[in-house]
Amino acid sequence: MEIDKIEKVHSIGYRLKDAKITINQDFKYNVAGMKIEGTQGDTNNMPQWVGKILSENNIGTLNSPDMITQLKQALSKEKMVGEYQISTLDPHFYIRLKESMKELNNDDFDKVESMMLELFRMRRGKLVKIADSIKLNSELYNKLTVEESIFYKTIHENSVEFEKQIRGERNENGTS
Repeated sequence: MEIDKIEKVHSIGYRLKDAKITINQDFKYNVAGMKIEGTQGDTNNMPQWVGKILSENNIGTLNSPDMITQLKQALSKEKMVGEYQISTLDPHFYIRLKESMKELNNDDFDKVESMMLELFRMRRGKLVKIADSIKLNSELYNKLTVEESIFYKTIHENSVEFEKQIRGERNENGTS
C-alpha cells in the first residue's frame, strides 16, 4: 500500500477546489493568462492554492474550516456509532487535518495528533472487522476517507485470498 502517493494526488485535487477568501486589500494579478482580482472586504471563491498564497502574503484571509473542532466531532461520533458501524468522514479529512496541523505549535500538535491517532485506531479496528466479512459497497465507500478506502480494499482482498489458501481451493480439474 502506498498511501503517501495516493494522498499526494488527492492533496492536489483538494487544493484545486474552491475556498472562500476574504480580501484584505485590493489587488489584480494576471499570471500566464490567469486573471485574479479582489476588492478589500469582499469574500470570493478561489482555488484553495490561490487562497493560501494570498493568505501567506496578507492580501487575503483563507476561510478554512476548524479542523480541530471537526476532529473532536468525528471522534465523538465514532465512539457513539458502535463497534460494527462507522461514521462518515469527508474523503479528504486526514489530508485537511494534516495540512492544518502544520500551523500548530509543538504542544498543540501533540494533542491533536493524539486525538487523530485515537480516531484512526478506532476506525482501523472497525474497518478490519468489516473488511473481513463484506466487500466494499457504495454506502460504506461514501463514509471513508481516501486512505481508508485503500486500506479497506487491501484488507478485504488479503482476507479473501487467505481464506482461499486455507480452504485449499480446488482448480477446474477438481484437484488442489
